[in-house]
Amino acid sequence: MILKSIELRNFGKFAEKTFEFRRGMNLVYGVNEAGKTTLMEAIPAVLFGVRDKERFRSWGSDEGCAAALVFAGRRGQVRIARDLIDDRVELIETDGEGREVQRFSGSVPPEEGAAGFGEYGEQLLRLLGINEEPVFRSSLFFGQGRLDAPGAPAMAGRIRSLLSGFGQVDYDRVLAGMHGELAAITRDQPYLTATEPGELERVTEGVADLESRWREGRESREQLSALRDEIVELENSIAFDRGEYAKGERYLAWVRRHYQEEQAAPVSGTVAAVMTAPEPAPTSPTATFVGDLAEERNRLERELAKTGLPRDIPEDLVKILVDADEERKALVSLQGEAAALRRELQAQGIPPWKGPAALSLLTLSAGAGFSWVFPLSTPWLWGGAGLGALAPWVLFLLRAGKAREEQARIQELIQAVEGRREEAQARLVALDGRFERLGLSPSAVEVVRMRKNLPRHQDLLARIRELDGLDSDEERAGREPEAVAESEAVAEPELPAEEPPRKARPEALLSLAELAAAEEKLREMGESLREREARLLELSREEAARRGALTDSGAIEREGEELKTRQHALSRRREILLLAAELLGGAVEEFRSTYLERFATDINNCLMTTTRGGYGRIAFDENFSLLLPAKGEAGWRPLEHFSRGTVDAVYLAVRLALSRHLARGHRLPLFLDDPLVNFDGERLLETVGMLENIAREHQLIFLSHNEQLLKRAGQKRWHLLSLDQARGGRNRASEERNDDVEQLHLL
Repeated sequence: MILKSIELRNFGKFAEKTFEFRRGMNLVYGVNEAGKTTLMEAIPAVLFGVRDKERFRSWGSDEGCAAALVFAGRRGQVRIARDLIDDRVELIETDGEGREVQRFSGSVPPEEGAAGFGEYGEQLLRLLGINEEPVFRSSLFFGQGRLDAPGAPAMAGRIRSLLSGFGQVDYDRVLAGMHGELAAITRDQPYLTATEPGELERVTEGVADLESRWREGRESREQLSALRDEIVELENSIAFDRGEYAKGERYLAWVRRHYQEEQAAPVSGTVAAVMTAPEPAPTSPTATFVGDLAEERNRLERELAKTGLPRDIPEDLVKILVDADEERKALVSLQGEAAALRRELQAQGIPPWKGPAALSLLTLSAGAGFSWVFPLSTPWLWGGAGLGALAPWVLFLLRAGKAREEQARIQELIQAVEGRREEAQARLVALDGRFERLGLSPSAVEVVRMRKNLPRHQDLLARIRELDGLDSDEERAGREPEAVAESEAVAEPELPAEEPPRKARPEALLSLAELAAAEEKLREMGESLREREARLLELSREEAARRGALTDSGAIEREGEELKTRQHALSRRREILLLAAELLGGAVEEFRSTYLERFATDINNCLMTTTRGGYGRIAFDENFSLLLPAKGEAGWRPLEHFSRGTVDAVYLAVRLALSRHLARGHRLPLFLDDPLVNFDGERLLETVGMLENIAREHQLIFLSHNEQLLKRAGQKRWHLLSLDQARGGRNRASEERNDDVEQLHLL
């Protein structure tokens, strides 16, 4: 592929110019400040853009700045045009017959890497093999007075990757990235010595910690279950003993009160003897009676719980139940009313139009028939037929209007019913909130059940209170068997007439000695109750603490599954990275031992000529730096130890070989902006001879002001182009002057 022409518009000092080139050697000749460097810089400016938009704009011009390159190849040609101000790029590829085969048009900014991505970058890579400006300037583009690659240290890795075939990848960076990722995953890897644990180690520790927590949680749940069983057992025993303690207190209070009453009453000697006589042991009828009362009370309590109502009914619960029942009934009624209105609305349909249409058609047909029979009366007949045809439609419209009015009326009724239903629904929602605040369920089933059970709840509660009254001390005291009183009355001797009759001693009454023993037992039961209540409080606190510290086993299992999945993925990733790093490292070593050797051989072929046989070998160190054999010494030395001419010759050989490798089959033009300025005369001619050999395969565009090169161009029949020879504004007089200029090299 060759560069056929460069088109410039308001580009630097060129207002409207076109420069054309040919195959082989091309020399652009011009004195200093003639615009050679500007012309040279137009090539990368078109391909990759410029960041300084005012750099190439013509001085004092407000017009745009644009340039275009035309490349020609075996299959056709490519024209790339760019507006340097707004970075609008147009790439058109045509075949050998001038037919368009590919087009790109769009904005391509000059930001770093922009040309290497996207459709435009792909097109450049396909056509030129290069789509990055640094690579272009390091291989095909030779700046003025220098043959080394600009930014060579920074470009070393990039060129290495390009030479290895990885056009978009720096394999050393990829390898370093693999090693870094391995270090982040695990410290158990052969490439880096990592002191901190990697993610794999942290995840493994997390899995072990979760397993330990899960085992501890299982043990804690077992302990909590045993603790809960102990609490339930303790609560049951406390509840039972508390009831027995209350019964014992009431019974002993009744016994003490009985003895106090006897001591307060005046008694005779016989009565005193009776009081001091040993009392018989209490019998069981009272205890049996107390037990029956407790059993009956427990039964009533269970029945009371089944009603679903609280024991102590709030003051407003009855009203809330009544209001909720009424609102639900009203809501059902409104829903039925709305459903009936909707059915009525559906029944109020628009009357059918087919009947009036048939009558109108029949009337018009009759009018047409009569007008045919009586032609003289045609106007009257048609008028009558028209009125007759219109009458059914008038009736239809009247009926339709009434139907619509009725539908509107029903719609209004439905809206009113819906409004009332929404209000009832809102009131019902408010009542549900009041139920919830009382701790009751607001569901309709529960409300109906509570409303139904309300009378039974009141009856059960009254009976329980009645039993509580019977179980009081006063009722116990008055519950002496009448048979005992009568038998004692018969057995007692007659008292004097002035003494009042004395109550009979209850059969279940304890003696004073037994009363003291019973009080001691009751005191011990109270102390036992207090101890167990304290123990219950302690166990309840321990249970709350254990519940608070108890972890969710399900959450631990889910977290553990996630960590195990991550652990497996990291282990697989580690294995893959180790294998990939090993393969890539082997590929790198193979590249350095084989491909770089072939690349060095290509450089050596050029180096023999550029150094006049002084050096025929070159080598690379591990950083891709160039080395030459030291004269008179063993080993290799960096280029900094050699003369400027030798260094330029080496860089020229390197760039020539580099351009062939990077192009990958493309024979691209080489652009040289007077790079041999540091060469002496003899070395210059030898290097130019080498470039002439290269020009058999590559197009060379040489920009120089050297008259020695101008003479050689005439002798070797190079394509000579003076900067005064541009096509823009060209006339016959200028052509004659250019012909004269082309002959100057013969003088």
